[in-house]
Amino acid sequence: MWHTSVDAKLHQRRSGSHSGRIERMASASTRVSLDNKTLRPGAKVKVSLSNGEAVEGFVHTKDLMMGMLMVRIALKHTTLSNELRVILANSIMSIEVDEKGSEPEIPVRPPSLKLLQKRENNALHRVSALLSELNDDASPQGQAVFDALHKTMDCRWEGVDIVVLDQVRIKPEYTPEDCTSLDGDESALSRIVKIVTAIRDAASTASSPPPGIAEGKAKA
Repeated sequence: MWHTSVDAKLHQRRSGSHSGRIERMASASTRVSLDNKTLRPGAKVKVSLSNGEAVEGFVHTKDLMMGMLMVRIALKHTTLSNELRVILANSIMSIEVDEKGSEPEIPVRPPSLKLLQKRENNALHRVSALLSELNDDASPQGQAVFDALHKTMDCRWEGVDIVVLDQVRIKPEYTPEDCTSLDGDESALSRIVKIVTAIRDAASTASSPPPGIAEGKAKA
């Protein structure tokens, strides 16, 4: 398990027990650069903060654009195994890296632009496919028939008509009588007609009130 905390303290002038170096850096609001190859994931670090606190642990990751360093700190006497401390660069006075105590470096390959582009194109294709299933010009009944057919068959909209498997066209009002064959295959037409009939019957049953309620209204 993990616990995450954020250190968002700004630089402040320190006095007393703190060194003159820290006082000068704080007064100048110096921001420590995180763009250092030694600050790799797994590097053992000691991070001195502007409030005098020292954070010791292992680099988990860093964000150069946001100016944040995430340090993984092992916890004792708790059910949590580690704490993730998010530290802003402008609250860091200095960073010491212990190369000998660091974890082995894990090779990280740069992202492939071609792979990212492929993933983006696939995502856009999926979205386009989902949008193509919706037809604002069709009636709710037509959309319901399309959705039911599309679960098991290849369907597409052609205007407000539903074309199933390029074999059957279903026109408004999307009843069994509105189904016509496109290729003369009567068996395919018969199969689609049965499915449309079942869809219409199921929709009619779902929209009908229970018998008791219907009888009560009639008596009233």
